[in-house]
Amino acid sequence: MAIERSTQRVVRCRKKQRMFCPKCEEEFSWDVMICPTCDVETVDRLPGPEPTPDVQLVPVLATGDAGLIALAKSLLEAEEIDYLVRGDGLQDLFGLGRMTGFNFAMGPAEFLVRSDDAERARELLKDLTAPDPASSPDT
Repeated sequence: MAIERSTQRVVRCRKKQRMFCPKCEEEFSWDVMICPTCDVETVDRLPGPEPTPDVQLVPVLATGDAGLIALAKSLLEAEEIDYLVRGDGLQDLFGLGRMTGFNFAMGPAEFLVRSDDAERARELLKDLTAPDPASSPDT
Protein backbone atom coordinates (compact mmCIF):
# COMPACT_ATOMS: atom_id res chain seq x y z
CA MET A 1 0.00 0.00 0.00
CA ALA A 2 2.80 2.44 0.92
CA ILE A 3 4.69 1.56 -2.24
CA GLU A 4 1.63 2.30 -4.38
CA ARG A 5 1.20 5.74 -2.77
CA SER A 6 4.91 6.46 -3.21
CA THR A 7 4.74 5.48 -6.88
CA GLN A 8 1.66 7.64 -7.41
CA ARG A 9 3.49 10.67 -5.99
CA VAL A 10 6.45 10.11 -8.30
CA VAL A 11 4.16 9.82 -11.32
CA ARG A 12 2.31 13.02 -10.35
CA CYS A 13 5.61 14.89 -9.97
CA ARG A 14 6.79 13.72 -13.37
CA LYS A 15 3.59 14.86 -15.02
CA LYS A 16 4.14 18.39 -13.72
CA GLN A 17 7.77 18.57 -14.86
CA ARG A 18 8.29 20.00 -18.32
CA MET A 19 11.20 19.58 -20.71
CA PHE A 20 12.44 22.18 -23.18
CA CYS A 21 14.43 22.15 -26.39
CA PRO A 22 17.47 24.43 -25.95
CA LYS A 23 17.50 25.19 -29.69
CA CYS A 24 13.87 25.97 -30.62
CA GLU A 25 12.70 26.51 -26.99
CA GLU A 26 9.58 24.40 -27.52
CA GLU A 27 8.03 22.83 -24.40
CA PHE A 28 7.44 19.08 -24.07
CA SER A 29 6.19 16.64 -21.45
CA TRP A 30 8.68 15.15 -18.98
CA ASP A 31 9.20 11.95 -20.99
CA VAL A 32 10.44 13.57 -24.22
CA MET A 33 14.23 13.25 -24.19
CA ILE A 34 14.97 14.33 -27.80
CA CYS A 35 13.30 17.25 -29.58
CA PRO A 36 11.47 15.81 -32.61
CA THR A 37 12.02 19.02 -34.58
CA CYS A 38 15.69 19.79 -33.86
CA ASP A 39 16.97 16.31 -32.92
CA VAL A 40 18.78 17.61 -29.80
CA GLU A 41 18.46 16.52 -26.17
CA THR A 42 15.83 18.31 -24.12
CA VAL A 43 16.63 20.04 -20.83
CA ASP A 44 14.53 20.73 -17.73
CA ARG A 45 15.14 24.50 -17.93
CA LEU A 46 16.22 26.92 -20.59
CA PRO A 47 19.49 28.78 -20.12
CA GLY A 48 19.19 32.25 -18.63
CA PRO A 49 20.72 35.48 -19.93
CA GLU A 50 24.43 35.68 -20.59
CA PRO A 51 26.41 36.68 -17.51
CA THR A 52 27.87 40.18 -17.38
CA PRO A 53 31.08 39.87 -15.36
CA ASP A 54 31.90 43.57 -15.55
CA VAL A 55 28.67 44.77 -13.93
CA GLN A 56 29.11 47.27 -11.11
CA LEU A 57 27.55 46.31 -7.78
CA VAL A 58 26.56 48.95 -5.24
CA PRO A 59 25.51 48.49 -1.60
CA VAL A 60 21.88 49.21 -0.76
CA LEU A 61 21.42 47.78 2.75
CA ALA A 62 23.61 46.62 5.64
CA THR A 63 22.07 44.83 8.60
CA GLY A 64 22.82 42.10 11.08
CA ASP A 65 19.20 41.35 11.88
CA ALA A 66 18.28 37.90 10.51
CA GLY A 67 14.63 38.92 10.18
CA LEU A 68 15.49 41.99 8.11
CA ILE A 69 17.85 39.91 5.95
CA ALA A 70 15.05 37.45 5.16
CA LEU A 71 12.57 40.25 4.51
CA ALA A 72 15.00 42.11 2.23
CA LYS A 73 15.63 38.94 0.22
CA SER A 74 11.91 38.39 -0.14
CA LEU A 75 11.26 41.97 -1.29
CA LEU A 76 14.09 41.96 -3.82
CA GLU A 77 13.07 38.59 -5.23
CA ALA A 78 9.44 39.71 -5.55
CA GLU A 79 10.57 42.69 -7.64
CA GLU A 80 12.97 40.44 -9.62
CA ILE A 81 16.01 42.48 -8.60
CA ASP A 82 19.19 40.38 -8.67
CA TYR A 83 21.24 40.76 -5.50
CA LEU A 84 24.29 39.47 -3.67
CA VAL A 85 24.47 39.26 0.11
CA ARG A 86 27.98 39.53 1.50
CA GLY A 87 28.48 38.14 5.00
CA ASP A 88 25.01 36.61 5.37
CA GLY A 89 26.27 33.22 6.54
CA LEU A 90 28.65 34.80 9.03
CA GLN A 91 25.98 36.49 11.13
CA ASP A 92 25.45 33.42 13.29
CA LEU A 93 29.05 32.21 13.33
CA PHE A 94 29.72 30.43 16.65
CA GLY A 95 26.30 31.57 17.92
CA LEU A 96 27.38 35.21 18.32
CA GLY A 97 24.51 36.46 16.16
CA ARG A 98 21.96 34.64 18.27
CA MET A 99 23.16 36.18 21.52
CA THR A 100 23.46 39.78 20.39
CA GLY A 101 21.37 39.92 17.20
CA PHE A 102 24.48 41.13 15.36
CA ASN A 103 27.91 39.59 14.89
CA PHE A 104 30.30 42.41 15.77
CA ALA A 105 33.36 40.37 14.77
CA MET A 106 32.17 39.88 11.18
CA GLY A 107 30.15 43.04 10.61
CA PRO A 108 26.69 43.35 9.10
CA ALA A 109 25.39 41.46 6.08
CA GLU A 110 25.59 43.75 3.07
CA PHE A 111 23.16 43.67 0.14
CA LEU A 112 24.66 44.56 -3.24
CA VAL A 113 22.67 45.12 -6.44
CA ARG A 114 23.47 46.23 -9.98
CA SER A 115 23.98 49.96 -10.28
CA ASP A 116 20.99 50.10 -12.68
CA ASP A 117 18.72 48.67 -9.97
CA ALA A 118 20.23 50.55 -7.00
CA GLU A 119 17.72 53.40 -6.78
CA ARG A 120 14.72 51.08 -7.08
CA ALA A 121 16.21 48.69 -4.48
CA ARG A 122 16.95 51.52 -2.03
CA GLU A 123 13.39 52.78 -2.36
CA LEU A 124 12.08 49.27 -1.78
CA LEU A 125 14.28 48.68 1.30
CA LYS A 126 14.20 52.16 2.84
CA ASP A 127 11.75 51.20 5.59
CA LEU A 128 13.85 48.25 6.74
CA THR A 129 16.51 50.36 8.39
CA ALA A 130 15.90 51.38 11.98
CA PRO A 131 16.07 55.13 12.70
CA ASP A 132 19.12 56.30 14.60
CA PRO A 133 18.01 57.10 18.18
CA ALA A 134 20.69 59.82 18.53
CA SER A 135 19.22 61.79 15.65
CA SER A 136 15.65 61.60 16.98
CA PRO A 137 14.22 65.01 18.03
CA ASP A 138 12.51 63.42 21.06
CA THR A 139 15.78 62.68 22.91
